[in-house]
Amino acid sequence: MKNALQTSSPFPLALEVAGFRFNGMNLLDMFGESLVMWETATGHIVYMNEAARVLYDYTLAETAALSIEEIFPSRDEVADRSFSVITTSHRKKSGIFFPVQATCRTLAQDTEEIMMMVVADISPENLARDDVALASDIQRGFLPGDLVGEPDVEVRSIYRPMFLISGDMFGYHWDPSARVLNGYIYDLMGHGVPAALQTSALMVLFRQAFEDEDRIGSSLTEKLQWVNDTAAERFLSDSFAAAICFRLDLRKKRLSYCAAGINAFLHGVNGELKKVPTPGSLLGLSSRVEFGSGEVSVKPGDYFLFTSDGFLDLLEGTETLRMEFPDAYDHLFQIGYTGASRDDLSALCVHIR
Repeated sequence: MKNALQTSSPFPLALEVAGFRFNGMNLLDMFGESLVMWETATGHIVYMNEAARVLYDYTLAETAALSIEEIFPSRDEVADRSFSVITTSHRKKSGIFFPVQATCRTLAQDTEEIMMMVVADISPENLARDDVALASDIQRGFLPGDLVGEPDVEVRSIYRPMFLISGDMFGYHWDPSARVLNGYIYDLMGHGVPAALQTSALMVLFRQAFEDEDRIGSSLTEKLQWVNDTAAERFLSDSFAAAICFRLDLRKKRLSYCAAGINAFLHGVNGELKKVPTPGSLLGLSSRVEFGSGEVSVKPGDYFLFTSDGFLDLLEGTETLRMEFPDAYDHLFQIGYTGASRDDLSALCVHIR
């Protein structure tokens, strides 16, 4: 039967597109879904793609002698059906059974020699991973993209959660008519789903603080004070966050900042990095807080690296380096993505052109 499959199978192993022939099985290995094909007469598994081999814990060589009954003992549920969607149990190589949703159908209209099955693991822990992955996508959707098309200023970001979801977030808004860039970055204590929920709530507060100046106030101190009071009252009773916000006014050639627990940022001047200390109280611990604030004169070519605490620990000693903005950003990116991270890592990198 295997020889027949290779020569006259209803599912061709060789595909031709635009005059090019290639192995169709290589295409199946690119799919994220778990795919299994077997001969209906013998139960012999013709092919399992890479996702399926990972799911059932078999190597490619081991699948050559594998029968569908070994992974799908109750396959009689789909016997004599050209199409079916069922919830059932499958078996891994280790013998462990797990719940799946299986979609089965024949591969050709005029024959039922070959069946194909798409398998989704619906075990609770796998569904939880899917939920966390969805939460990660939603969280990333809050983040702004890089600002690279403006003649006056450039903003690049780095975002690497320790796990799928992060306790760090950031945002900024560029007003080209006023030539003012407002931004903020914050780092919430903890990791995982609880931290992600609080992080998203903080993002809403920071956005509101910078959009509603008539009610909250225009100064950075007033904005941080309002975020602190609102967060402490509503959801930071058992937690806290570190943050820094800034306003870059290119007409006045100055950068103002106000910090709450993020103790420093880096300022690039004439190709040399300088560490600017920013002591201040953490958000959420008390209604009576003292923030670290100040101003820095700026000129074209200057740049600033605002980072979460995870990056600050890794950047110890970097302030002695000499580098222009592209090299500084690449250096920061390399630090953030080299090896396993022990903390969430986020950065807003601002370059004055």
